[in-house]
Order: sequence, then C-alpha cells, then structure tokens
Amino acid sequence: MSSNASSNKPTIAELHKILTTGKSLDQTITKELGYPDLTDLFSTGASDAYTTSFASLKQELVSITDKQFPEQIKSKIDETRCRSFVGILKEIKRAWISLDHCLYLWDYNTGGDICEYVDQDQPITAVGLVKPKPGVFNPKIDYLLIVATALQIIPLGISVSEPTQLGEQSVVNLIAVNLAIPSDDISMRSVVGTADGRIFMVGSPTGDETNNTGHLYELVYNVPTKWTGPLCQLVCRTENILNRFLPTPLKMKSDSRVKSVVIDSERRVLYILNFDSSIEVVYIGTHEYTPVIKYKSVIEHAQNMCRQHQRVCDPEEFLISSLHIIPKKESQKIYLMAMTTGGFRLYFSGHANVLRMYAPVSGTTDRPSTLELVHVRFPPAEANLHPDEPKAIYHTTYYSRGTCISAKANKEFDSVHITALASVQQEQSNAINFGYTNVNRMPFIETAASTDTKFRIAAIDEIMTGNELRELAQQLSDPQRTFVAVSIGSICAYHKKRPVDILERLIANYRPSNESQRKEIMTFFDEFGKAETCAMCLSIICDSGDKQTIDTATYLFFEYGGVPAASKASQVPNNYLAHADTMSGVTYSGKHDGFVLFLARLLGPIWTTKLFVPSKDGKVYVNSCNKEDNPFITVRRKLLRLKTFMDAHKGFHDPATISDPRFQTLDSKILALYLDEQRSVHELYLFLLQCIDSIEFSVFLWDANTRNTLQRYISVDTPSLLKDLDIKMMLTMQEGRDFCHELVITAVDEVTVKNAAAFNETVSTDLQQRCPVFFSRGDFFFFRGVEYIRRALHEDSENEKKYFLQQSLSQFQQASDQISEAHISSICSFYQAQSFHVGVVELMLDRAQKLDPQQQALAVFESGGQGDEASKALYDARTKAYNYIFLALKDARSLLQPKIDMSRRVPIADKAVYVKQVFESALQNKDPLFHYKLYYWYINENMTDELLAVDTEFLVPFFSKVVQDEYISLNFLWQYYRGKTQFYKSAICLTRLAEMPSDQITLEARMKYLAYARVNCRCGEKETDISNYTRVQLAERIDTCMNTCRLQIRIQNILKNSGNIDAIAAAKELDYQLYDDERKLYSYAERFPQLQDLFKSI
Repeated sequence: MSSNASSNKPTIAELHKILTTGKSLDQTITKELGYPDLTDLFSTGASDAYTTSFASLKQELVSITDKQFPEQIKSKIDETRCRSFVGILKEIKRAWISLDHCLYLWDYNTGGDICEYVDQDQPITAVGLVKPKPGVFNPKIDYLLIVATALQIIPLGISVSEPTQLGEQSVVNLIAVNLAIPSDDISMRSVVGTADGRIFMVGSPTGDETNNTGHLYELVYNVPTKWTGPLCQLVCRTENILNRFLPTPLKMKSDSRVKSVVIDSERRVLYILNFDSSIEVVYIGTHEYTPVIKYKSVIEHAQNMCRQHQRVCDPEEFLISSLHIIPKKESQKIYLMAMTTGGFRLYFSGHANVLRMYAPVSGTTDRPSTLELVHVRFPPAEANLHPDEPKAIYHTTYYSRGTCISAKANKEFDSVHITALASVQQEQSNAINFGYTNVNRMPFIETAASTDTKFRIAAIDEIMTGNELRELAQQLSDPQRTFVAVSIGSICAYHKKRPVDILERLIANYRPSNESQRKEIMTFFDEFGKAETCAMCLSIICDSGDKQTIDTATYLFFEYGGVPAASKASQVPNNYLAHADTMSGVTYSGKHDGFVLFLARLLGPIWTTKLFVPSKDGKVYVNSCNKEDNPFITVRRKLLRLKTFMDAHKGFHDPATISDPRFQTLDSKILALYLDEQRSVHELYLFLLQCIDSIEFSVFLWDANTRNTLQRYISVDTPSLLKDLDIKMMLTMQEGRDFCHELVITAVDEVTVKNAAAFNETVSTDLQQRCPVFFSRGDFFFFRGVEYIRRALHEDSENEKKYFLQQSLSQFQQASDQISEAHISSICSFYQAQSFHVGVVELMLDRAQKLDPQQQALAVFESGGQGDEASKALYDARTKAYNYIFLALKDARSLLQPKIDMSRRVPIADKAVYVKQVFESALQNKDPLFHYKLYYWYINENMTDELLAVDTEFLVPFFSKVVQDEYISLNFLWQYYRGKTQFYKSAICLTRLAEMPSDQITLEARMKYLAYARVNCRCGEKETDISNYTRVQLAERIDTCMNTCRLQIRIQNILKNSGNIDAIAAAKELDYQLYDDERKLYSYAERFPQLQDLFKSI
C-alpha cells in the first residue's frame, strides 16, 4: 500500500465529513437526474419563445449516416411495383418494409441478418411489434410481430439472440404461434400494444381507406387451457355494442372516424385521434376498456388560446396529425401532446385546472378524469415565406424528453425540423412551495433547427442508448441522442449535438492568438455559466483522447473558472452544489461548483442502483450487474481519470496554509475565501477517493457472492440491509458503513472456513489492495484481528491456537478505540470462551488508554462526577471498557468452582494458575482509575481477603483517600499493614477504629481492636523507621483508651442488668464511641442511681 493511500485513509472525524459531503452531493445528484416538469414552463396559455443555439442552427442536428437499403431488398423494390410500407422496430434494432405480401426485416446498423416472411399471399397493410401476454407463449418468444392484411391478422413470435462476443450481431428468428384470425375485410393502418400484452389496431373497410373512416380494434387472446390453444378474437371497440350480437346484414352503421391511437402504459390510458381532430380518452386497466371523455372542440380552444399573439393562424394549421405521450418523468400533470399539421404543439392534462395558481401538487391519481388543453406551443417562425405560398404540412413527428423532431413536406422532398428545451434556462425562484404549484415559473425557451433531405420520410424514431440524462448532465463519452428517419429506399441517422460537443469543437479549434476564437470561448462561458462550462471542461479532460484538447480544456478550466467571493448566507438556501453554509457565506468559484457538478453527474447513473436484487424465484439475492456490461466499472474508470487530473493539479485541492507563497499578496478577507474554497475542494477530493473505492468494494461484494461467501445475508427471508445496499447508502449513512463491516466479517468467516490452509490470501489483504481508502487503518486492523480469531477457532494445535489468539489481540489493540461496542462485546465473549481472559484485560485497558490519553476521566472521578460534557463522556467510555474486564475476571474466577461447565470452553490444565495469571495481568497495569474501579469491584464481590494479598502502589491511596467510609478503610488497612509487617501503622489504624464514632462498632469490638493495637505496637518495636518516643506515645494512648473502654463496659453491663427500658437504651448508646473524659460519664450516674456505687469507687 502506498504512503499516499495510507495518508488518505479517513479518521472517525473525517468519515463524518465524508458522510456529510455525501448527503450534500446527494441533493445535487437528485437535482441533476431530474427534468423540469412541463407545468413549470407553462406560464400562459400559449408561447413562442425560441432562442438561437450557441452553435449554428445547422449544427444542432447533424446527419451521420445515410444508408441505402440492403441490395437484396433494393432489388425487390425495383422489381415490385406495388404499394409498400416501411418502419423501425427499435426494440429489436430492425427496420422493416412490406412489398405486397412480402415482409422483410434487417439490422439497420449493419444491413445484415435479413429476415423474410412470405408465408401468405395477401398485401400487407400494417406491421407492429408488441409485448406478448405473460404465460401464453413459449418463454423464448420476446415479442409478437403483428402482420395485418385485408383477410387476416397474423401474429408471429419474435426471438432475439443477443451477441455473445465482440463483433457479432444479434439474430432475429420468426416463430409461428398459430394465432391467425380473420380480419373481415378490414385494412389495418397501425398496430400498438400495452406493456402487459394487450393489442390494439386501427383499420377501415377495404376500399374505404380514403374516406376518413376508421375503427379501433382489439386483438383479444387468452392463456391456453389444457384442451385448447390460445383463444383469439378481434373486437371492435368503437362500434355499437349491439353489433357484436347481430348478423352482418342487420348491424347498425357507425360513423367512427378513428385516425390513430397511442397508449400510455404508465397511466394505463389509451388516446384515440379522429380525423376531425377530436380526441377520445379511454382508461384501460388490466382487463378494462372504460371511455372517459371525447374532446371535440380541440381546434376551437387552441385558436382561442392563440389570439393574444399577433401571428395569423389558419384554422387548417390546427388539424392534428399525431398524438404523443408525455411520460411521468417529464410531467406529473401533463399527459399528452398533439402535433398539428401546421407545427403547433398542443399540451393536455388528464385533470382539470392543473395550472391554476393554487392547484394542489399531490392528491390526484394517474387515472384521468377529463382532457383539458392547457398550453399551445407555436412553431418556430419561418423566414422569407411568401404569403401566397402554401404552407408545408408537418406529417410525421417523434417526441421524447423535451425534443420534438418532425418531417415537413416540401415540394419535392421533406425537411427535418427539431425543437428542444434550451439547455440553459433562467434560474427558478427560491420561493417556498407549500404543496401548491409555484407561481414563479421558468420561461419556456427552446432551440430550433432544421435540415433538408432528399427523400420523403415515412417514419421517425429514436435509437435507445440507455442514457436518459438531461443534455447538460451528459458527459462527452456518453452516446449522443440518435434519431433515424426512414423512407422508401434509405435510412438516415441524425445526432443531436449537446453543449459539451459544441465546446469540444471550439476547444479543438482554439488558438490563444486568435481573438475571435477567444471571444467565442468567453461567450460560451457567459451563456452556460462558469460552473456548467467548467463541468464540461472536466468532461472533455477526462474523456478526450487528444492531448492538445485536454491541455486547452485544462487551461480554460483554471483561466476562466473564476474565484470565490463573499456572499450572504441567503444566497445558498438549499446548499446546492455543496456550498459552505457559514455565517458569512461563500460563493464558490465556477471551478469548485463545476467539479461538484461533474462528480455528481458521474455518480448519478449508479448512485441508487441496488447492488443485489431478488433472483427470479424470489428466494435469494443475486448480483444486479454482470462483469461484461457493468456500469459501475465504467463510472469507476471515469472517476479514476478525474483523480488523475486532481493529482496533477494538487494546488487546486491540497489544504493550503497562510504561509503558502501563492497567498502572500492577498488581502486577509480574500485569503480566507481562497482557503475556505481549497478546504471544500479537498473534502470533495477525499470524497472522490471514497467513491472510487466504494465501487471497488461493490465489485468485491459481487465476487464474494459469486463465491458463496455472503450466505448469512443472501436469503430473501433474512431481514438485512442487503436489499437496500447501494453507493448512496455507503457514502451518506453511518448505517450503511456499519453494514459494510458486517459483510466483510461474513466474507472472512466463509473464506476462513473454506481456505483455512491458505491464510496468506486473506480478505483483509484483498480489500487493502482493492480499496485501500474506503476503510480506515483501524478497520483493516480489525478485519485482520477477526481473521486471526477465525483461524484460531479452526486450529487444533493448542500452541497454534494461542499464537493466533495473541496475534488477533495485537491487531485489535492497534484499533482498540475504533472498534464498535457491539464488536467489542463479541470479541470479549469469544476470548472468554477460548480461555483467553488475559486478552480481554489487555484489550480493554488499551482501549481505555486510547479513548482517554489525557486521563480526563480520572479528574471527573476524583471530583465526584463533576466536569464538562466531554470529560464525562470519556469517563463513561472508560467505565464501559473496565466493565468488560470485570466480567472477564468474574468469569475467570468462576472456573475455580468444582462443577463449572467446560463443554463450551477450551480446556485449562491448571485452573488456579490460570486464574492467578488473569488477575495479575489486571493488577500490573498502571492506570490509577482502573485500579480504583477494580478495588471497588473486589469489595462488591466480597473478595476483601483476596484484595489483602494485592500489592500495588494504588491500594493504600485508594483506601486512605478515595474510600469515603472510614470504617471500611481502616478495617482493611490495619489488616493490610499487619500482613506487610508494618505493625506501627497497623496499630494506628486499629486505634483509630476503636476511637471512631460508629454504630457499626460495639464496645467489645473496640476493646478487641485496642488489644490488637497493643500487640501490634509491641511488635513494632523492631521497626527502625519509628522512633521510640512515638511508639511510647501510641502505647499510652492505647492504654488510656482501654481504661475508658473497660469503664464503659462496666457501666453498660450494669445498665443492661437493671431491667429498666431507659437504662437498656442508654447502655446501647455507650457503643457509639469512647468518651475521652470520664466526667462525661457522670451524666449516666445522675440519670440512673444504680451507677452511683460504681462512680464512688472510681
């Protein structure tokens, strides 16, 4: 392990900062992953604000390929002079074309894997790809391909074989499902399906297609029974329901004029577009078909909403050409967008009054209650358009994630028009939203671009790349959005340029000496802001393979990234971008905030991705990602590139001091801002290291699960945090960090059991190589200690067992103050069971010392519990550590019992010697507070006799200064001194015992103490350190006390024998103390006449 990695290991305080940084960054990630809700953009009933993109308009949509159909299919087109249809099946990455009764599918990327269907002889009118109902067909069937002719509807199974190695392409197989059904001379125009397998089609009677008529049909099929195959029927949903029960001649004529249909699978809603531009809403639950409303006056309402604008609108421009679903990710309130032939976009809500000032945000359901036109979006204005020239018609449109691409019919060919939500919007108001729609909405500003083609477009679709982030949140290495436009004979693919792509082009062409290029760069910084542009620079630095481009992006990052500035705290209300929330407030530079944005965007795709998911049978948890296509590995690779950049520019994040020569010329206030920003960036750098290692730890867990070393938690029925574990939990929650420790211990257990012989290949060694920074130094010591414990548990040799136990103790002592209370308890219990009580004593004494190296707890103890909160906390921590020792001592002492159960313990050869060694290990320590607590424990356990044998420097001070009960203190000390042949001191203690006032001592006991005192005093004659005069004085004092005691005993006996209640009570009072003056006893003679003879004889 490198010294650099070692220096970056987090301490407990730094770990708290890391978790705090993670929580702040979580806010940024959440915001970056979201889209602005469309309702926040609709401030009025209509809008027409467009802006010119920074790039040339023609650069926003770039044609990348213009592929002709495969030669085999082109020759068929040339040979066949009939009506044909084309389209894209993006779910299986195929294009299709129908030529009369023949259907061809091929891979639109490679032009290969041509699949032909010619098993019927009727002209094909429509083709659609839908999901099958679960449990109806062979599990190998991924989709149903619906082929419609005038005579029958033919479902075909589609099986897709994905490539197994690089360079291969997927293979599509057609599978017969025997589900064809007559279409009753109905020519279908379109086929759509729901996520749960329902199939809807729009068609009209053959020969009547040009009369703007049409019905909606549903192809109903069910799960096959034991005796039959799948039951199938074609149901017309828009005809009179009575017609289903009448013969054909008697059926009632219907004026249905269905043009097309779209399905919102999220909300379970079907929308029907009629030729008169009316829209019908139908709720389709699992088996439902419930009409909600028919909106007939769409055109009139749209015209009314546009009257406030000065542009002249032809009613023909509001004829609706297509409907498009607005997913919940884009808006919770806007359900539908309709594209008109004039390029107007009409936005609808499924509930009434959703844009009113105080419309509640929550409380509505997904199921629509109505259809309300809430906003009309004008098309971009066209320049140089002659008033008498007929306006071209928007006839084919694709819409998704704020981007609308349409084909517009010109004289000979079509042109492609794109509008997209502008990447940079004005800042939202900081007004607090109390559950109501915010009054201060963002303006609805879009960019617009167009490009000409040399063909007539039949269909437009988007090739899914799996990247659904906002444009600003995407990195240079992320795939650009790709759209395909299909015509008869060719497929044209378009890339939509993002701001980072435009900046890369500017940087690639940048020359510092070129003033116009420098102005372009500055304009880009002004348009997108310093933070956003710096984030793009980092993306280019980390993703570009061109050294000159990287060097230029680095230069721009530091040159134009700005500097920190002072601001009021109110300017950072939500701590967005991890701003410092101090009293004075700091507005960090674009470099700082750009780094935060870039880091958040890198982490976004995996931030809340669960590491483990339930298996298909729902019994165990399995890895959520495979090794071949793992987004975690991709993100880690990008994070490592960012780390390389930071390591190459340490001045950007290394903690600086006032003595740094870079800051010598700065004003003190400005200097404070720079230091604050560097401190913040350094914390972000440490967090970056944690991110890298957390991903590597995730890979470790996946590997461990693959090797079946997480069995303790892998069952779905076992309550644990495994189902919730993700990168966010690891980097923002202490609970997540603790669970990571538990998973490591689990892996240690399993690995030790399976590989007891290969101890060199340990989990801790593996982790230290993989993720040296994620865990602290103390964590690794702890893990190694656990490994030694597990090895000792499986070791048969007694000497080897003792060796591994001692090694575990050495590791635990390196991190004794960092081990959690729960783990400490487990370790102590294990040591006791392994007859290693000495390990408990040594570990806990080391823990106490490291927790309180300044002995602040001793001051709290000596002051009777007084002190500040920090000192009291240290006292409590030391006390907890000592309690583990006392439990171990008590357990060790119990081994001396004759009937102790040793079945769950390691055998001990000589228990008496073993217990003695345990107690000696405790007494050898020089911790005064521990000794005081230990002596109290001896007293509470009635082990005074054992305590008398103790010889430590703390014992006498404990009984002479610490113990408040003088009787206990003196009673122990006289015996202790006598045992140490310090007879004079023993006599002193005995004399004091005899003299002290106490209800616990009777006169007979006092006389006994005095007798012992006389004997000890005489024995002390040989003590050279005591003068003869001092000893004589003590002897005289003892004699005086003995005389007084004898007199009190005679008085007491007389009073006891008198039979008088008061006299007996007075006799009891004489036990309390020795009277130093005989005259004080005369009061008893005055009270009790029977004492007068005694006092006369004195």
